[in-house]
Amino acid sequence: MRMNQLAKIAAAALLTFGVTSAMAVITGSKHDLSATGGGTIKANAGQNNDEICVYCHTPHASNTDFTGAPLWNKATPSGTFTMYGATSAGVAGTTIAGTATDTAPSAPSLACLSCHDGVSAINSIVNAPGSGGYVAGGQNVAFGSTAAGTAFTMPAGVTQIGTDLTNDHPVSITYVEGAASLKPTTTAVTGWSGASTIADLLRNGKVECASCHDPHLGESDTFLRRNAATVGEASNKGSAVCLTCHDK
Repeated sequence: MRMNQLAKIAAAALLTFGVTSAMAVITGSKHDLSATGGGTIKANAGQNNDEICVYCHTPHASNTDFTGAPLWNKATPSGTFTMYGATSAGVAGTTIAGTATDTAPSAPSLACLSCHDGVSAINSIVNAPGSGGYVAGGQNVAFGSTAAGTAFTMPAGVTQIGTDLTNDHPVSITYVEGAASLKPTTTAVTGWSGASTIADLLRNGKVECASCHDPHLGESDTFLRRNAATVGEASNKGSAVCLTCHDK
């Protein structure tokens, strides 16, 4: 990939998640899946050209059916999810405040769940590096000790969100002022990357994974958008992330 192509991909992704380029540090973070990445889940040296962006984005032949992130290089997750407050999979859930979720995660959250659902292969990409690497629907490339053609899914642990979302903060849910003591969307926020009001944290008026996290913010181990580098303190000190929206 040419550097100017990668720069365009990065710029588009930053705009999607509402982050300034000065804040985004992917290299060396846990989302750097190249051989020199900062986590334990990564490729062996020399595999997939030691690229970083390729596991999520591609400058050509992207998955145009997926609208959750630009130039998406992974297949759209096809699993059925059990939403927060739901009693079964594939139906809307209801929070204690009476607000209904969608019946399935919206595209912005599916982008995260395409690795963190524990079902989709992390090493599955549509367009592998190099000429002629395109496979419609995705292909499982060689990844770490996993041979090409074999799916490498998120190992068990806190990062494996799974398809049962009943024990996680609700996503794909409309932000309703007053419900669960939610503040007005015009409320100013401080220390949040790419946001000056609560409205800036929402996606089409809904709470999504990207409301609190950004996959490009490697400065935070949990990729929180309220970043310690901005506020000069632990990003969730005093439950600051929660209290940004909830008036408790």
